[in-house]
Order: sequence, then C-alpha cells, then structure tokens
Amino acid sequence: MEVPGRTQNSSPKDSAVFCQPCNSDGETMVAIGYCQNCNEYLCAVCLKVHRKQAVSRNHIILDGDNMPKVTLPVVTPNPCSDICTKHENEIVKYFCMSHDAVGCGDCMIIDHKSCNVDRIQDISTEYFNGTEHQNILKKIEQFIKDIDEIKRKLQASEVNMRQAYTQAIKDVKAFKKEIIDYLNKAEREMLEMISERKKKNEMLIQELQQSESHIGRNIKEIQTKLQLQVNQANDLFVEAKQVKAKLNSIDENLYRLKKDTSIDVYTFQRSSHMEQRVKSYVPLGAIVDNTEEKVEHTASKKDYLVSTKEVTDKTGLDRKSISEMDAYFDCEINIKTQDDASDCFIESCALICPSQIIVTDRNNKCVKLVDVNNKTVSKYNLKYCPYGVAVVNPNLVAVTFPDDRKIQFFTITTGNKINESDMINVRTGCKKIAIHEDKIIGITSESVEIMSMSGQLIKSLSHPDMKNLMDIAVVPNSQMFYVGNSYRNNSVFKYDFDGNLIATYKDKDLVDVRGLEVTRDGTVLVCNWTGDGSIHMITPDCKKIKELKDSRHVRYPLCVTYCNKTNKLFVGNYENNLDKKFRNVLKVFQLR
Repeated sequence: MEVPGRTQNSSPKDSAVFCQPCNSDGETMVAIGYCQNCNEYLCAVCLKVHRKQAVSRNHIILDGDNMPKVTLPVVTPNPCSDICTKHENEIVKYFCMSHDAVGCGDCMIIDHKSCNVDRIQDISTEYFNGTEHQNILKKIEQFIKDIDEIKRKLQASEVNMRQAYTQAIKDVKAFKKEIIDYLNKAEREMLEMISERKKKNEMLIQELQQSESHIGRNIKEIQTKLQLQVNQANDLFVEAKQVKAKLNSIDENLYRLKKDTSIDVYTFQRSSHMEQRVKSYVPLGAIVDNTEEKVEHTASKKDYLVSTKEVTDKTGLDRKSISEMDAYFDCEINIKTQDDASDCFIESCALICPSQIIVTDRNNKCVKLVDVNNKTVSKYNLKYCPYGVAVVNPNLVAVTFPDDRKIQFFTITTGNKINESDMINVRTGCKKIAIHEDKIIGITSESVEIMSMSGQLIKSLSHPDMKNLMDIAVVPNSQMFYVGNSYRNNSVFKYDFDGNLIATYKDKDLVDVRGLEVTRDGTVLVCNWTGDGSIHMITPDCKKIKELKDSRHVRYPLCVTYCNKTNKLFVGNYENNLDKKFRNVLKVFQLR
C-alpha cells in the first residue's frame, strides 16, 4: 500500500517512521515503538518515559515489525492528547459530523451511538486546507485587526479624555474668572458711584458752611450797628431803613440754607436678578456630551410617518441629513398627572436635553418636565396661564404669560425639580419666544420683539406679512428666524434681525400653521394644524422637501420639538373636540 508522503525513489531514511513528540520539538528521531492508546510513534527515550508515567504506564505498546506501517505526514498535527472533560482517563480521539462535536470513545458510545463517527487522525490532515479552517483563520485574523483598531481607538480615547478633562477644567476656571472679573468690575463701578455721591455731598456741605458763616457775619454786623444807634433816634431811623433791604436778602438766603442742609441719605439696594441667581444656585454651566450616537429602532414598517415624496440617500454616507430620513412611530408619553383637573392643553414644548422636555399646559395652568427615558412627569403649578416656553440653558427655561405681560424664568435642579426664578415685565404680551445670544425673541400677533434678558426692548420688527403670528424659531448661529402666519395666509416667513423678508413658504396642503422647529442641518419642521394633520419639512430657503403624515398618531399637531442627538421627533396634538388619547400624550417618532 502506498504511504502518504513516500515515493518509489524514497531512501530508507525517508521511509523511516519518526518519533512524533520529538518531531513537535523540531528534532528528528527514529521511532522504535507505537502506543495504541495515544496513537503515537515514540523513540527509545520517549518510550522509556512513556512506560514510567502513571497516566501511560498501562498503555499497549507495539514495537519492531508490529508497529503500523502507515505514518502520518509531517504536516499532520500531533495526535490528540487532550483529556476528555467528561471521562478523565480517556483522550479525545473521535469526531461526530452530525453534531459537530469531538469526544473520547466513551462519549461516542454514550451520546453518538447512531451517528457517523470519524477518527480525528483520519480526517485532521485534510482539515488544515479545508474551508472551515481557512474561515476560522480569516475570522481570527479579522479579530486581531479589530482588537488592534479597538486598542488604537482606546488609546486615542484616552488622549481625548485627558484633553477633554484638561480643557473642561480650563474652561470652568476661565468662566469663573470671567464671572469674578465681572463682579469686580461691577463692585468697582458701584463703589465709584458711592464715592462720587460722597464727594458731591462733601462739596455741598462745604458750600453751605461757607454760606452759613457769611450770613451769620452779616446778621451780627447789622445787630451791632443797630445797638450802637439805640440812643440816637435819627441815626437809628436811617440805619434801620438801610438794613431793611438787607434783611429780605438774608431771609431768602436763610430759607434756602435751611432747605439745602438736608442731605439725601442713600443706601445700597441689591439687584433682584443677582440675588435670585444666588438663592437658586444656578450652576456655572453643564457638561454636554458632544459624541454623536447611532440610534437603531426596530419598529415595524407600517408604524411610520409616510413621506409623500420619495427621498433617496444621495450622499452615500452613514450619517443621513434630516431631510433624507423618514419618521417611524416609536412610542407615546402620557403627560396627564393624577392631580390634573382637566385634559391637557399642551400649547408649547421645548427640548432641554435628550432625556428632558419642558411643556406648558394651559388647561391645568402649569409647566411640566417630561422625563423621556422613564416616561415620568414633574409638575409645577402657576398663578398665571402659561403659553410659550424656551430653553435658556440646560438648567434654566423661560415661560410666557401674554395675558399678564410677563415672562417667568424657572430653574431645573437635580431630581427633575422645577423652581421659580426671576419674573420680568414686558412691554407687550409675547405669546411664543425663542432665546438667541442672551436675547429674548418674542412674537405678538403682528410683530417680533427683541428684548434683553431683563425684558428691556431692544428692537421691534414689523412687516406687512406679519399677521396672526403663531410661532417663532431662530436659526442657531445666525441672525435669521422663521415665523408662522396663520388663518389667512398660512405661510412660513424667514426674516433677518433687521426685519428684511428673506424667503416665504406657501403650500396648498398647508392649511393652518402652528409649531415651528429648526433642526441641526437647518431643516425647518412646520405643524399643519388640521384633522389629518402632518409635519411639513422644508429647506432653509423655504422649499418643500416632503410632508410627514400618520393619521393614527397625529391629529391637529400644535407643537413640535426635535432632538438632534437621538433623531427623535416629539409632537403634541390639541383641539377642543380632539380625542383624549391625543391630547394627553406626547407622540414620539424615530427618524432614520
């Protein structure tokens, strides 16, 4: 029989059987024995050791011509020597293809009696060049590449972490220095004002003292002259007539002197805004995660806002733009609390962070903080009826009370608690507002009011198309804003902060404009307030992209907000006769 690895021209040495344990160590020793139990050829040294070891002392050894004539090729792995995990005195020597399992003889008899079983030594040679082995090697190679990539990313992340930590500490200290510099400057200005007031009062007192001294000398001089002429009637008469004119002047000077001697007493009055900030303990800022995360959603194909215009991914990038996404219904969040007297009327909503939304509930006269992750609601009751809401920073929001011409600030503390902060009076009853570069941008029915954070009017913008304004959205990092015009024109207008009209959006399907929102890439979302309501998606220059509709979840959409980080869309529905299941929930959609 032809032996694998041998040829007809093989020399005796080439046809010799070699010790397999030595071969694994790189040595070539002629075998003189064969262990049937281990299925292994042994040289004299290895055979001596094999017969001494307790584990192999009783193995069956064949020597000389009794050894099998067929040898394993050099490329063949060493015979199996792994001890069976189930049978400690047996070696793993068999393979069951049906179950893709290896085991000892006992395993095969007990668990694979009816299976086709191969000896590992008969099939292992071919395995090395087989598809499965090659796939495993490729997968391991890929794993090594992956772990190397992860290692590089971890090293980069460690560097970024240290840089972020250093920069964050630096930024906090820099901001603290700015605040301290501001306070020092404010203190210097206040002390200078007090010193200036003191100097003015000192000069006034000095002038009054000089006047008092001069008038006093005049009075004594007159008194002396009159006393000297007391026994001389003619001279007394003349002197008295001459003094009479002076007395009127002295009387006037005395009257003025008495009046001016009362110096105004002044005191230092604390700024109510600064005092409120101190009491409410507003943090210096917030730690914001700048990492963009992919959000996967497993909603069924039918649960999404259907696009009326097919939009394909033209970029070929993993990160789609908002306009290239469709909105799939995700869930709804119940915002009605047990102590609400009425069904909710969510006039406005604004995203504070991916896990928090602030809403105004007009029917129940309160603001509510919605925890998106836990689907819980924190409530704060109000004296006035709220309308619009805007986020100043992650710890501060502003709410409008147009009927009372007021804007109230609220702080958001740990534990989702809402606390009152400053309240400011405004010139007009602003309905909806936005915050832009430390300014309040509010709308009345026919104007846009730009105010300082203390409510002082900076500029009022008006335009012939500014009629029945319903909402406002400011474009981040720009001097542009959008307003929604309802009832007659049903349009969206884009203006700059000088009141110039930049662009206009009109559409036959846009029946009644309500909520507005601008996303991270400048896409504008517009609520179409109708029974079969939808969300219009338009470009920054007011061109229609598509219309998002889902009549099962959207009816009379009144307000909308969007999370640029998670690509989640939140919609509030309201109309007097609308079903309660729409009025008392926020509908959540996932864009992807």
